[in-house]
Amino acid sequence: MSAAPARQARPIPRTQPTRGARSAPQRHLRAVAAPEQSRSLVPFAWLCALIVVGALGAVLLINTSMAGGAYERRSLKIEIADLHAQRAAVATELERNAGPEVLADHATALGMRPASVLGFVSLSDSVVIEERGR
Repeated sequence: MSAAPARQARPIPRTQPTRGARSAPQRHLRAVAAPEQSRSLVPFAWLCALIVVGALGAVLLINTSMAGGAYERRSLKIEIADLHAQRAAVATELERNAGPEVLADHATALGMRPASVLGFVSLSDSVVIEERGR
């Protein structure tokens, strides 16, 4: 077994103290203040501005949408009121035309005449059953 060669210690060079310095180790171990890093506020300002502009844009979009919906609602209400008026006019005309006198006048105008004999139709036998004369 061979023995490992012994390492020889190298001499450390010594520096001579300069004027005003106490000793060499204190010169190298002196405490220094960390440099202050100045942070820019520009990115934060841009972020805040984007948030405000985005919020205002969203409010404007929602407000415009709601205004459009209000106009549409108003026009639909007007249309519904017109349809109710038309329905009432048609119902009135139907009631007026459903009276027996009006029906008789319309039938006479079409060339119809009153029946001399009343009868019923039997659907099962497909025959007309006369009941009595008029």
